[in-house]
Amino acid sequence: MASVSSSVIVRIKDKLWSTLFPANGASSNALLSQNRTRSVAIAVALLGLYLAFEKITKPPKHLRHIPQANFFKYVSSFLTQQPYDETAENITVPISAKTEHGSYIVFDVYGWTVHVTRPESAKKLLLKADLFPKINMNLGRRDTLFGRFAMGPNIIFLIGKHWKEQRSVMNPAFHRSMPVHLFGDLTRKLFVELDKQLESPIEIHEVLERWTLDAIGIAGFDFDFNSVADPTNEWVTRYNSIMKANTDPLFMLLPSLETRWLFLFPKRKQAHKELDIFLGKIREIIAKKRETLVNDSSIAEKRTSEKDLLTLMLEASEEGNGKLTDEELQSNLCAFFLAGHDTTANALSYAIYNLATHPDVQEKAREEANLVLGDKSVDVLPTLEQIQQMPYINQVIKETMRRNVTATGVVAREATEDTDLGGVYIPKGTRVTVDIMEIQRNVKVWKDPKVFDPERFAPGGEAEKVAKMGMSWLPFSNGARQCIGMNFSLAEQRVFLPMLLRKYELSLPEDSIHKDKVVISGVGIMTPVNLRINLKRRF
Repeated sequence: MASVSSSVIVRIKDKLWSTLFPANGASSNALLSQNRTRSVAIAVALLGLYLAFEKITKPPKHLRHIPQANFFKYVSSFLTQQPYDETAENITVPISAKTEHGSYIVFDVYGWTVHVTRPESAKKLLLKADLFPKINMNLGRRDTLFGRFAMGPNIIFLIGKHWKEQRSVMNPAFHRSMPVHLFGDLTRKLFVELDKQLESPIEIHEVLERWTLDAIGIAGFDFDFNSVADPTNEWVTRYNSIMKANTDPLFMLLPSLETRWLFLFPKRKQAHKELDIFLGKIREIIAKKRETLVNDSSIAEKRTSEKDLLTLMLEASEEGNGKLTDEELQSNLCAFFLAGHDTTANALSYAIYNLATHPDVQEKAREEANLVLGDKSVDVLPTLEQIQQMPYINQVIKETMRRNVTATGVVAREATEDTDLGGVYIPKGTRVTVDIMEIQRNVKVWKDPKVFDPERFAPGGEAEKVAKMGMSWLPFSNGARQCIGMNFSLAEQRVFLPMLLRKYELSLPEDSIHKDKVVISGVGIMTPVNLRINLKRRF
């Protein structure tokens, strides 16, 4: 592939030369006058193309001491949405494995970025927020579809003082929100739909996307998408179309196509119109919620843990933690979808896959669920106290999220001064991110990392030992910018899995494409492809 880049450069140079100096040797004043404007324009354009090509395909000189992943192979794998585990195995792991520090540089959505793959480097990067603050992602992307949906004033993308102020409002809301009864009700509702499909294997990821969408809609702002019972209704279809468009790799890598040339992409324009309607609905809900809190005193008497996040954020604002504007509320609700919908659906799908392919683990987890919830042939909704009494199922969840990564990395940081990171010189202004998959599957960190073994997370197990190396388990990142919805997502999983295990036996179809390993797709968020699971009712 390197020869491809060289040949392209040579062709550009040859074309530039032939334009300025025609091969026929013509030199008359008339001919030069006639072609001067065209020749100069072509020459300038080609020179600009050549310089841009050189700049993009080669890292800056001050970063060339860091091992580089092949530009063309990596960008090609991104644009064609090759499975990220294959991209890592074929392109980046061989680079990171060559050195003790394990860092490498690649051209990604942030430009030339250093990726760290060692726990000690991740620890410094994520804990030293003043040295490595989050980059400002809004620059050049605010008017893109993804920017309009997710990159507003919210706790994921804000930086500096504004982020700290907003986090002080958001923390109380998320700490109080633990609607386990809602998760149980939705799970029981889902079982009704599953029972209609038991004759053949069920595409479990599609089902869980519907379940988590309803959970986030109701728990987030008291809006029922009704996706579990009616997966093709107007709001579900609209939301799904927006999220699918958000992950288009072309517009992620080249946002200027959307900000400057949107008129050339009618499908993209339509996606923006759908987003307009969706955001309008959220604004309408926020306005009604404000009005309800003023006029309905019964809201305050509702159990805090079962209140929706929008209510809790508004209450936190009124308690003197800092007022949130409607724009900030809207932006944070969208951020909640971004961080908590597909990621949790994927994590649950991978957990079900691992249970289906490891019958011994499945049976042990089921025995624990029955021990805590009882073995009567009836659906039982776990309480908050009960989900904390199932340590083995929690080990299954943690090992799943280590082995089957849902998000490949964190939003890049930018070094505010020259520094050292795991033995690598990082110049001021360098963008750095954590390669979560490579850390959590690193043979220099974990023993047999591709093997599914929940015992790693048992007390005194391997996870405790590797934690001493730095940050080796990062599904929710870490440090001050750790995912604020971590406990919410874990609670969803801790309610759903015990109820599922008590109700059904899980197995993989004989003809499954996932027989050897789970097949994934996606850009940034890793999603299982056509994951069909056999469900056999136990009662």
